Amino acid sequence: LSPHYIMPKAKQKPEVNNVTFARDLGLFDATMLGVGAMIGAGIFVLTGIAAGEAGPASLLAFGLNGLVTLLTAFAYAELASAIPRAGGGYSFVRIAFPGAAGFVAGWMLWFAYTVACSLYALGFASYFWEFFQKYTPGLTGGVFGFVGKHPALLLVTLCVGIFFIWINARCTEVTGKAENALTLSKLAVLAIFVFFGLVQIFREPSGTLESFTPFFPAGFGGVLVAMGLTFIAFEGYDLIATVAEEIKDPERNIPRATFISLGVTVIIYLLILFVSLTAIDSGDLPAWQFLGKFKETAIVRAAEGFMPAIGVAVIVIGGLLSTMSALNATVMAASRVAFSMGRDLWLPKPMSTIHPQRRTPHIAIITTGIILLSMAMTLPIEAVGSAASLIFLLTFALVNLSVVALR
Repeated sequence: LSPHYIMPKAKQKPEVNNVTFARDLGLFDATMLGVGAMIGAGIFVLTGIAAGEAGPASLLAFGLNGLVTLLTAFAYAELASAIPRAGGGYSFVRIAFPGAAGFVAGWMLWFAYTVACSLYALGFASYFWEFFQKYTPGLTGGVFGFVGKHPALLLVTLCVGIFFIWINARCTEVTGKAENALTLSKLAVLAIFVFFGLVQIFREPSGTLESFTPFFPAGFGGVLVAMGLTFIAFEGYDLIATVAEEIKDPERNIPRATFISLGVTVIIYLLILFVSLTAIDSGDLPAWQFLGKFKETAIVRAAEGFMPAIGVAVIVIGGLLSTMSALNATVMAASRVAFSMGRDLWLPKPMSTIHPQRRTPHIAIITTGIILLSMAMTLPIEAVGSAASLIFLLTFALVNLSVVALR
């Protein structure tokens, strides 16, 4: 694609104002945006689920998923460098298929990102109360007894949601710095987990081979099931493309950030899974069955086996940081899709307004925030989240088709 490909003038829509985005995000900021979105709470939730389905071959499942999603990453990198417009996948489909497909893609992607925001906000609230319930059970029990467990969960969800909506509306540079701090802190927590796991492995190396025998306890079919359940873990690098108009030198930085963030994520997932399979004290059960038994809490159980007493607290803090960084990045992405749809007049025109001082699409951010908080407070968000996962896969397919169409 030509690096200067722009939507034909006849199809361009009038701008609401002359204020443009500030290009505040460099290569490091864009990379942290992708890493922060991909290494969300899923790294804690999906590890045990994958191990339970495929056994030690779950390592192969994650590796193959990395290769599969790399193909779509090439499509995002090519399109984003040639068409550096806010909106990411929506903008690509909008230009390749300017009719109903572009319209539907915009609504689907805005919905999916907004649902993801709601899930991350609720996930933060769950980790928040889990931490206090473990270390201050009396205080937590008193709060739950006074207001109820579910209202307490919703209260924290509301507070963290409002905070990150405010951060995003304030300034893109502030949002980027917050994402950098959260993601680096999260990576530090995961590095501590891997370090103690490797120490345990080197202390008792004889058990390593046993942990991988048999390698395919559920056959290759188990690998395919694990791939299907965990592919959504690699959704996140597409967020880089949604803020293309705020990245410095987008033609160079977007492809680089996309591939670096994907590479870092694959390596971290494989390290976490390897350590969990080999360093855990699973008693009479094979390690993979032990992890599969505890599913979402498998990483915490693994940490209890080879980390110091404070290890569980470190992992829970990692969960808090993961949900916060993913929430921050996804609010940013969702609002840019809404902004781009407003600019194309498929949402009310004020959605494409950029604040003259803060240089953020404040109306799109606030509108997205109201919707995500309403979803979190009222809808069965887990069920809606399954629909959002399917929408992300459909969007990936449309982006790949867009490369073919535009070429």
